[in-house]
Amino acid sequence: MVVRTPLYPVYADRARFIDFYGWEMPVWFSSIEREHLAVRRNAGVFDISHMKRTYVRGKRAADYLDYLCGAKPSALKKGRLAYTHVLNERGGIIDDGIVFRLAEDEFLFVTNACTTQRMSSWMAEVAARGGFEVELEDRGSREAMIALQGPTSLSVLKEATGLDMASVRRFECVPYSRILVSRSGYTGEDGVEIVGPSQDVLEVFEGLLGKGVEPCGLGSRDTLRLEMGYPLACVDFNEETNPYEMDAQRFLDFTKKFIGREALENLKPTRLLKGVLTDDRVVLRGGYTVECSADVRAKLTSGTLSPVLGKGIGLGFFPISVEAGSRVNVEVRGKTYSATIVKPPFIKK
Repeated sequence: MVVRTPLYPVYADRARFIDFYGWEMPVWFSSIEREHLAVRRNAGVFDISHMKRTYVRGKRAADYLDYLCGAKPSALKKGRLAYTHVLNERGGIIDDGIVFRLAEDEFLFVTNACTTQRMSSWMAEVAARGGFEVELEDRGSREAMIALQGPTSLSVLKEATGLDMASVRRFECVPYSRILVSRSGYTGEDGVEIVGPSQDVLEVFEGLLGKGVEPCGLGSRDTLRLEMGYPLACVDFNEETNPYEMDAQRFLDFTKKFIGREALENLKPTRLLKGVLTDDRVVLRGGYTVECSADVRAKLTSGTLSPVLGKGIGLGFFPISVEAGSRVNVEVRGKTYSATIVKPPFIKK
């Protein structure tokens, strides 16, 4: 049985839907390319209510999150956000997400839909095992979440709501009425993410549509994040992947204890997540084989056709010896296409 977000009634008759880890989500409204370019040139709005949102409260909430996460949420000031990983004991990535510090003893942790059950059980287990005595609350359909992204997003948000976010820095959040608005996103563009009671977020969503903002689905969300080289949980990485392989060690704070730290101290990566950029216009997909040499092959974890570049782009794990600038061949439906190994992002922002 699929689940629908609180915003579903607004766009039920105007979107093409897919089952996304148990959620009935819009994959596109007009077309993936049109929505993608709207975000790159103007603004687009996404329903991201499928993301898991866990409120963490208690006197030891900061200590708990420091142990759960690779980053150091306790170092955040009120109103600040941080990107982080949640690791298992082997140093494998269970999930990644964004931690918001709402108060001295209250945080919001936004993680991915594909790991909802795993994260729920893991967060509860870690809390109990460590004796942290924190409250973990998932408000489910009582809340909704949207992302307004693009170079004109702040101006159109002000027009629609009166909220001026120009003075709010990247990775900061502010309360507005009953909603929480953060200067963040997953597209590489300027923008905000908004979370709060379903009715309040729905009203903002409708207000943005009324101002002509392009409604966008998961299809363009995927192509936008791929152009930036942002990895996607359960697609580009899983619990068999460690942060070193993702070139993500900068998000780890080794001044504190955290789950997976000891394992990471003894790990040396033999592969790294890298980008592939084709010479020609071709759609790349996860699972496609990349021939690096006569005896070295790799597979893409995800890929697409970049609407901005007009070329195929993809992510995959390659031996460390395969450096940026290396020429490779990609096998696409029985044909071979020439490409180059690059260090993402594919486009500069």
